[in-house]
Amino acid sequence: MNHARSKLKNQISFIVVLAIILVWAAAAYELYRSRQTYLHEAEVRTAVRAHVLAEYSRSTIKRINEFILDIRNDWRGDWKSFAASVQRRQENIDDLTFQVVVVDRDGILAYSNLASPNDRVDLSQREHFKVHKNNENTDRLFISRPVVGKVSGKWSIQITRPILRDGKFNGVLVVSVSPEQFASFGEKLRIVGEGSLTVVRNTGEIMARYPALQSSLGKILRDTPYLSDNTADSGNFRRNATVDSTERIYGYYRVPDYGLNFVVGESVNEILRPYFDHRITVVSGAAAVTALALSLFFMLFRSLSSLEEVRRQLDAIFSLSPDGFVSFDRERRVKYISPTFTRMTGLEQSDIAGLDEDAFVERLAQRCSANASFSSIAAMHSGKKGDIGKRQLIEIAGAGNRVLDVGIRISGAETVSQILYFRDVTHETEVDRLKSEFLSTAAHELRTPMASIFGYSELMLKHQFSHDEQQEFLDIIHRQSELMVSIINELLDLVRIEERRGKDFNIARIEVGDLLREVLTNFKTIEGFQPPTPPSVDQPHWVRGDRKKLTQVVNNVLSNAYKYSPNGGQVAVELFESIDDTQPRSIGIRIADHGIGMTPEQLARVCERFYRADTSGKIPGTGLGMSIVKEIIELHGGHVSIASQIGVGTVVTLWLPIA
Repeated sequence: MNHARSKLKNQISFIVVLAIILVWAAAAYELYRSRQTYLHEAEVRTAVRAHVLAEYSRSTIKRINEFILDIRNDWRGDWKSFAASVQRRQENIDDLTFQVVVVDRDGILAYSNLASPNDRVDLSQREHFKVHKNNENTDRLFISRPVVGKVSGKWSIQITRPILRDGKFNGVLVVSVSPEQFASFGEKLRIVGEGSLTVVRNTGEIMARYPALQSSLGKILRDTPYLSDNTADSGNFRRNATVDSTERIYGYYRVPDYGLNFVVGESVNEILRPYFDHRITVVSGAAAVTALALSLFFMLFRSLSSLEEVRRQLDAIFSLSPDGFVSFDRERRVKYISPTFTRMTGLEQSDIAGLDEDAFVERLAQRCSANASFSSIAAMHSGKKGDIGKRQLIEIAGAGNRVLDVGIRISGAETVSQILYFRDVTHETEVDRLKSEFLSTAAHELRTPMASIFGYSELMLKHQFSHDEQQEFLDIIHRQSELMVSIINELLDLVRIEERRGKDFNIARIEVGDLLREVLTNFKTIEGFQPPTPPSVDQPHWVRGDRKKLTQVVNNVLSNAYKYSPNGGQVAVELFESIDDTQPRSIGIRIADHGIGMTPEQLARVCERFYRADTSGKIPGTGLGMSIVKEIIELHGGHVSIASQIGVGTVVTLWLPIA
């Protein structure tokens, strides 16, 4: 009896110790997974923000370059006539720059919109003047390091091109931009706390920074990864900042054409703040579970009759775990499976208890899809006791189609040879797939106009063309650039709408008839087409919504109605109230055209991002308009219904709840 009791006590001790090990192993695993998740999300977030900042800055520099190219040929040495010419065109870049300067071939200020033309200011030692002077036969855009202007007295980034006469250097045209122009985009990117935004030249100088820190302007950074010649155009790194010594995760994006690097950073402490809170919860929970197990341990020693209670308590603990576990005895036969494993796979204890490795693998493989089946336990072994072996991804067929991440730990215990643990990664897998699909589609859509821009600009650089041919190429480049800007703007708009989920909507009572009259009055009809037929309204119709967003929705649908009606035809707008008593009362805005229409297959996909029913490429657009329409209407509590017939036309109805 004493021997049996001693043996039972040893068994109970082993069970309790195993439980504690599993609890703390699960806690350690959860903490590791949680920490890595927060850090990885920060890497993705900073890299995307750096890319968005780069595209915004590229657009800004491009506008200034176009202004310089447009205005510099007007310089003939007469500052008065040039001032008038600058004044006529400056409204195009008033939102970007505060000073336009001409420096003559000797480095003396010849014109400034901020200084008297009689002021002789020597600018011959400025970086931009030396660069153009020393390369006087080269016409290229140059972006200087930030300096304090001799005329303006302000910090500025000077964007310049040489003035050439008969192919010879005749001075420099300078457009000064405040570093704040680039840094202020940090507010749009919602950079808060200890986050930072930095624009760095390839030579290491800080061009702009958010939050603003003037002492950092012009400061040269050393040993930063993105300044190396063999560095990828985008990526991440982690380091203590040179400016304020804060440890951050940075995402960067390089723009070699302008010699600039765009960097967005987030403080590691702020990134991991939710993790620290989560760690307290996990450790407290693990400690509580450990205390519970120890209490049960002493209770079981006082009374053998408590053994069943211990088993139930352990089952309850494992049933709360989000991960499933399967343990094997020293003969490598299934000894225990957790309730979570049963919920994940549908395999009961009675189905697999006592099975050896091969039989268990076969039984589990029967529950898996052919594309991702459980293959082998032996292949997962690391060969060392206590080590975590290799992992497998499997997919459970049938209801739910769960994707499970399977890991193994080789046990050093005498009675347990190994433990398989299963984590449900269905959501993470789907998110990764959707993210990859979205990024691939967005890159494809941006590549098409970029190829046109690159191709025609390369032709113009390598060959001589007539003025008419050059104008035709420039028109194509301009149209494709507008398309790229439109895609980026609509992507940003869609991201803002999805992220904020209507929190930034300015909700108010709106009379829909008044809104439609305003939209139709301001809508610019394509030349040769009839204006849209306005609705006949005999009474006011009120809804609650954001007037600006609803105006955007109606404009998007109207634009589609005309774009997809290449042969003309009337576009009609109707306003009415639903008459279905079984549904909540709603206001309907119906826009009908007599255009090319859609097939049922096209109609089913019309609100997908980047989907365009027209595949000829003759009808302009980004394929994002109807996605934005659907998001905005649904955030207002409404829905979109679409009916279409090939060769007859399309009818789009926007339903909004009555206020």
